[in-house]
Amino acid sequence: MTDLNYEKKKILDIVNENDEIVDSRSRVEIHRLGLLHREIQVWMFDENKNVFFQKMGLHKKSAGLLDATVGGHVDKYESYLEAAVRETKEETGISVSPSDLIFLQKFKVSDRVGDGLGSTINNFITSVYIYKKPIKEQEIKKEIGIPGGGFQKLSYDFLCNVPKEHKKMIINFMLTKEVPEVLGYLRTWKN
Repeated sequence: MTDLNYEKKKILDIVNENDEIVDSRSRVEIHRLGLLHREIQVWMFDENKNVFFQKMGLHKKSAGLLDATVGGHVDKYESYLEAAVRETKEETGISVSPSDLIFLQKFKVSDRVGDGLGSTINNFITSVYIYKKPIKEQEIKKEIGIPGGGFQKLSYDFLCNVPKEHKKMIINFMLTKEVPEVLGYLRTWKN
């Protein structure tokens, strides 16, 4: 079960523009100050190339929006790949090994969430992976301890041409940076 207070106090590495560790601080402080840190995303799909999105929980400022199947912070002393394996198990209940994940891309994101005094700045470098085996919908389990949330799958065809009125349901940098990478992988994937 996820303890949200514990998660906020976790210590994360701070990195420079070259993705080199320069310091470490609590997750809350990193977001409050907009310090550059590391995150991961892992994408999963089914045998029909439907892509699974995680619906952001009610505890988030972006509650209800669709995010990568798995997303999370890289803890202090942890590698991107170790974080991807750990977060996949925590957020979906599916155990994966490093060899099950294919690296798609690494990029930098700066995203302000909320406005006014309650806003946070998520300034991070992320490594994006895809789980190379299709999963069945019943395999994926909602993370215990997260209010709201869950998963939603969207078809490959829908994601190739997301209607304008639906674009706001997906976190913008997911839609513009990560989804094209996922679709590129799925375009060549053979069942």
